[in-house]
Amino acid sequence: MKTLLKPLSSGAPGEDRSPAMSRRGFVSGGIASITLAGVAPLLAPARILGGEGAPSNTLAIAAIGCGGMGRKYLDGCNAERIVALCDLDHDFVARRGVWDKFPTAVRYHDYREMFDKESKNFDALIVATPNHTHALILMAALQLKKHLYCAKPATHTIAEARRVRAAVLASKGIVTKTSVQASGTDAARSTSEILMAGILGPIREVHIWCSHPIYPCSLARPTDTQTPPRDMNWDLWIGPAPFRAFNAAYHPEIWRPWWDFGDGTVGDMASHTFHMFFKELQLGAPSRIYGCGSTRCESYMKRLETPECQGSANVITWEFPARATLPPLKVHWYDGGMKPLPPEGVPPNSLSQRSDGILFVGEKGVMQTGYYGSSKPLLLAPKEKFQDFKAPPKTLRRCEESNHYTEWTAACKSGAETVCPLDFGCELAEMALLGALALRCETPLEWDAAAMRVTNDAEANLYLDPPPRAGWKL
Repeated sequence: MKTLLKPLSSGAPGEDRSPAMSRRGFVSGGIASITLAGVAPLLAPARILGGEGAPSNTLAIAAIGCGGMGRKYLDGCNAERIVALCDLDHDFVARRGVWDKFPTAVRYHDYREMFDKESKNFDALIVATPNHTHALILMAALQLKKHLYCAKPATHTIAEARRVRAAVLASKGIVTKTSVQASGTDAARSTSEILMAGILGPIREVHIWCSHPIYPCSLARPTDTQTPPRDMNWDLWIGPAPFRAFNAAYHPEIWRPWWDFGDGTVGDMASHTFHMFFKELQLGAPSRIYGCGSTRCESYMKRLETPECQGSANVITWEFPARATLPPLKVHWYDGGMKPLPPEGVPPNSLSQRSDGILFVGEKGVMQTGYYGSSKPLLLAPKEKFQDFKAPPKTLRRCEESNHYTEWTAACKSGAETVCPLDFGCELAEMALLGALALRCETPLEWDAAAMRVTNDAEANLYLDPPPRAGWKL
């Protein structure tokens, strides 16, 4: 049996309990391997919330990935009991002050070890690891009947999104939420309600521009040899992805533009807008996706190929066919400083010069909102048509950003559905991942959603459900 890490301590509260187990040992003796066909309905834990003997109004929470976004998720849930924390880079977590905030939480390097030893001690799990490990953790946690809060995109591949969504829908009594912090805010809901009211007429185009990426892009794979942080098992960080030698170009926090670990800016950020109109415009699945990204030259007339990393500026278009009574629709994405041109009939200087935003183009009018929506539109055009505009009634449930995390913890206790459950997050992820796939393949993709297949590019299909490294089968 191959040992991953030796225990660093006896495992007292506030100390490390690092693993001394193999992947095979985890599968055979702990969490069984999971396939879509084998997902069974799950029931909520019968014991009282918060661990054995704890007050019924307190939730016991564990977290995987604590030094990056995970520390913000934990801060949002700090009214509950944080009982176990897992991260591969304990020094990084320490520098971020997380251990000091939760001194009684038991610390782990390997989430599988945490699951084996702590599964009876926590009710809910926060998942804030890099994208390529989401699905493995989520499926194992669902088998343990744990409530879930997960970073977006929910998964790294389209096949994973479908498997996780099916498992969540089959898991009765499990409360989930996706980390779309603006979901349910008045700004987002007001935008959705305008679209639902039909004030703009049938929507023909949606333009989204994003000020990210906020990390280096257009990079070639590093060739130098570097040493991982102290006590960090880099092989375990790689997990199911193709092995890459450790380099500071990946960790900490800047793995997102690398296709092996992240899904680019569109995967990182698109869910923050998609949730406002995905259901309202009945998007479903696109039929065609285009993607192109910026290129890089390392010297005059000498292009540097960067096939493993997204470009610094990217443009994507999803084409949706007619849906029921709705006409064909195009959704356009721009990042890295790219922005749309004003649509026909809109004066050139009338668009707000924000670094990010959304533009809805309908048959009766045009609306601009902020990237996370707007309680009152930034622009309605033509101006003379909307000078007496009155917002439609507020019919959708609100959850302001200040309550984003407590909505999840309260729902875990009551069994209520959150405003952005993980099954919806998987739908948003699939659309974003199709955009990332078009960027990666650098060709227009014809998409057969029912068959989960790209019909015009064999290479693209290789990325829909790539085989994992040995020992990491989902």
